[in-house]
Amino acid sequence: MSDAASMVNRVFCNSSSEGSTLQQLTSDATIEVAIDIPFPFQALPVEAIESSGRQVLEQLLRVMLPRFLKQLDKDYQAWASGDSSRKPLGTGEI
Repeated sequence: MSDAASMVNRVFCNSSSEGSTLQQLTSDATIEVAIDIPFPFQALPVEAIESSGRQVLEQLLRVMLPRFLKQLDKDYQAWASGDSSRKPLGTGEI
């Protein structure tokens, strides 16, 4: 038995008011998960499995996204100030 779940996250940068230099970073994430339910658990209602999975994903996002956004802000501040001491981790190629 196979099932899938998804969540969405997008990152936006908004100005607080026209002419203001203050900007706010807002996040909205996408997570897609496909699972194969092992035979012993196939007797459980799909709703129970989906509910548990959704709770795990929500907790994961609650922990990871603030950390990611905080690091993104630090990286942006360093970049915007001209600090080039931090080198890229990858080549940019897929």
